[in-house]
Amino acid sequence: MGTNGSRASILILALLSGVLLWLIACSPATSLKLSNLNLTARQFTGPSNMTEAMAAVTGTAQNAGNAAIKNCVITVTFFDENKNTIGSANTTREAMQPGETWNFTAQLTGSDAWKARTYQINAANQ
Repeated sequence: MGTNGSRASILILALLSGVLLWLIACSPATSLKLSNLNLTARQFTGPSNMTEAMAAVTGTAQNAGNAAIKNCVITVTFFDENKNTIGSANTTREAMQPGETWNFTAQLTGSDAWKARTYQINAANQ
């Protein structure tokens, strides 16, 4: 039983090692890093003297990986002071080379956009 148990343990260990190497080899070598994030929210007078509002998050995204990123999507969800969702905005870029930076803005417009006090940001890439 000791020999069969040892062989089974070695076989399982070898199988797990192979799966781990496969996962490392197949995982994307891209990494979108965000920095210099800033939230702006305000009201202003629009056409026909109507009050309008906007909220925006600006920042810098960098491809910190060693491979090109095919499609970058940054999604920002805006919240008021009570953590109620006001809305969300997306911004995209088709491609980024390794080390390349992108100064982005994700902007929300609407009557309550000026109430934005916090946000949640998500960056995805392919």
